[in-house]
Amino acid sequence: MIILKKLIIYGILLTLIYTGCSNEKHNIIVKDEFKDEHMEIIPENSIPFIEKLDVNDILLTTNEIEKYNKNIMAKSNTMYDLDNIKNVSKSDILSYINYYKIPDLPKYNGNVEVSLNEIEIILENRSIDSIMDKNTIQKGIIVHRTNLKSFPTDIHFFEEKNTYNFDVLQESELYVNTPILILHESKDKKWDFVLSTTYAGWVKTSDIALASEDDYNFFVKNKDFGIITTPSFEIQNTILDMGVKLPFINTSKNGYNLIIPIKNKNGYVGKNEISISKDNVHIGYLPYTKRNLYIQSFKYENINYSWGGMDKGVDCSSYVANVYKTFGFTFPRNTSSQNSSVGKIISLSNKSNIEKINIISNNYPSLLYETGHVMIYLGKLNNKHYIVHASGDKNEMKVIMSELAENSKHISNIDKQVLIK
Repeated sequence: MIILKKLIIYGILLTLIYTGCSNEKHNIIVKDEFKDEHMEIIPENSIPFIEKLDVNDILLTTNEIEKYNKNIMAKSNTMYDLDNIKNVSKSDILSYINYYKIPDLPKYNGNVEVSLNEIEIILENRSIDSIMDKNTIQKGIIVHRTNLKSFPTDIHFFEEKNTYNFDVLQESELYVNTPILILHESKDKKWDFVLSTTYAGWVKTSDIALASEDDYNFFVKNKDFGIITTPSFEIQNTILDMGVKLPFINTSKNGYNLIIPIKNKNGYVGKNEISISKDNVHIGYLPYTKRNLYIQSFKYENINYSWGGMDKGVDCSSYVANVYKTFGFTFPRNTSSQNSSVGKIISLSNKSNIEKINIISNNYPSLLYETGHVMIYLGKLNNKHYIVHASGDKNEMKVIMSELAENSKHISNIDKQVLIK
């Protein structure tokens, strides 16, 4: 009866074409089977994979995902449990800051070579000498999507002139409503050194609002929340990315009413109510099913690649992490940590390409890792294997679906398959 009911819903709604702000020219709106008021956009390229599903069982419940996250945190050495950090010493802060080293030269800021004088200014701006023996931790909330960098500077360090996708000082991006701990301030007072759950680094002070304990808990630990399900859109001069959680207030005729954090004149976090259409947000996490994973994965198709999430794009690991955030997972930021902590690992080292294909095909969707890169394995269509990933190849530089053929460069380099179930 459940399958028949789904087929009826599909038959009624497959003719509806979405006309809003989406990257797909032809997207189909289908009511979410778990939330009656949520309207889900199904990217066209995901439909053949969805149609092949015999069942659409929940792979892990919300409670099971919470336990999963605790295991990930315990395994990963690159994640920070912010709730358990009560104080931080001078040596701790110095260790975090000095972890980053100025990269080998030459490097270019646009078409101009970065000078030694500029490097001296950058190093001085860290204001290391001002770090106290005892330091008070200040909680904060990110109010604008922002870059997290290894040094407090707007100067880019590109490998070549006039390249704009691979700034080696770019470590990550932090999204709206990300909780942080503020550890230190730069000399020019324009940057703060912060800890997020997945990264430590320098963030612009203008993108951070200080938070009292009550306000921090309201934004970060609120049990009534909406999760953004589209890759990225702007509302009231604020960019909201897939996986962003916002406190939920109520439902209106035109959408869901949620609260976004803003920065008040006193530097502390304030509350601003917004209404988001029901095709952009889901109340609570999406059910973790194969169908929903296909939908969320393909929503990013053709979104620009950018190293460390610069300029509103995604790199391979942030793409995967954002997709899984919509189900409640918290992954490490980088592939090197993801591929050792996020799920059941199947080693593909020392296997032939044919052996790898045979092993991989038994589990889908799943994650495939090679050194420095991660892909989502989709399964087979018409006897061909497919992946979707944020490609950093100079000829592609976007999220794409690719065939995983026995003679492809990816299958030769893949050394791990990771199952998230």
